[in-house]
Amino acid sequence: MTWEASTVYSSEHAISCPFEPSTDNRKPRPLLTADDVATVLGVPNSFVYALARRGELPTVRIGERYVRFRTEAIEQWIAEHETLERRGTQ
Repeated sequence: MTWEASTVYSSEHAISCPFEPSTDNRKPRPLLTADDVATVLGVPNSFVYALARRGELPTVRIGERYVRFRTEAIEQWIAEHETLERRGTQ
């Protein structure tokens, strides 16, 4: 099996991912890096790390050093913040 670069979509943005997205709903999609999330959100990666440190952005910890993000969790986080913004509360 060969791995090809593919595109993972989140909301209106597409990011390059080194793995093929899973077509099987039982298999998890690849984890995103802070740079990936920053691209999707249109913010610096330092802001993504700050949100993660404060517990405002859902993360997956890999050891003590690495932080990754589930695509599904980021999509949900975006949807929740869209809803809050539309209501006029932040």
